[in-house]
Parts: sequence; structure tokens; C-alpha cells
Amino acid sequence: MVIKEGIKDQIEYYAQLPYTTVVERVEDQGVYYVARVLELEGLVMTGDTPEEAVAELESVRKEWIETHLKLGNKMPKPLKSRKYSGQYRLRMEPSLHEYLSLLAEHEGVSLNQYMVNKLAQIAGKEMEQKGK
Repeated sequence: MVIKEGIKDQIEYYAQLPYTTVVERVEDQGVYYVARVLELEGLVMTGDTPEEAVAELESVRKEWIETHLKLGNKMPKPLKSRKYSGQYRLRMEPSLHEYLSLLAEHEGVSLNQYMVNKLAQIAGKEMEQKGK
């Protein structure tokens, strides 16, 4: 397959960006591993070991990028390069808002601090379970 010079440069550029690769252990009729790039939907490969799954993923990364670009799709920015303000607007039912406010008051902290603490606890547990 002949790749035009312009798209070849784009493929090389996007292939070297710090996209987020995650590997998950799956127990379904045996054990295997699934590697995926979070920002690049559909870029997923499997292997018998985490290393094999990542190697398989890397072996098709440029081809995936090429196809994605040829289809006229825009490439997303890596999560690590995105800017985060630390602020997030959240909508919820008034009854949940009231309940969370009562829990925060009971703990002697602001509602914002209460919610940040609870989110951090949940995120920490999930990271621990995933072996991060």
C-alpha cells in the first residue's frame, strides 16, 4: 500500500504521542489480557500475557491511525496533554444535594470537600483493584 507523504508524517506524529495504554486481566474461558488505548476508540488487542497484549497493540497502532485519518476522522489529544482546571459542574437531584449536604455538615466539612474526599476514596479503591 502506498501512503502519501503528508499522511505518513501525520501517522508518525500521532504514533509518538503519549496516549494512555491500559491493560486488563480477563477471566473468561481461561485467562487473557486486553490492552487498549483509552483515547483511540477501537484500538484494542489481546494476548496471553500483559506484555504480549501491549506488543500486539503496538504492532497495529500505526495502521489504526492511518485508517482513522483516511476516513476523515479527527485524532483526539492524549489525556496527559489536556488541561484540567480542577473544576467540574455537577447536576443532581435536589434530594441527593440535600442528603450530601447533611452528610458533609455531620463530618464538619464543606459539601465540596466532602464530595472530593468521597470521589478520591472511590478512585483510590478502583486504582488499587486494577493494580495501579
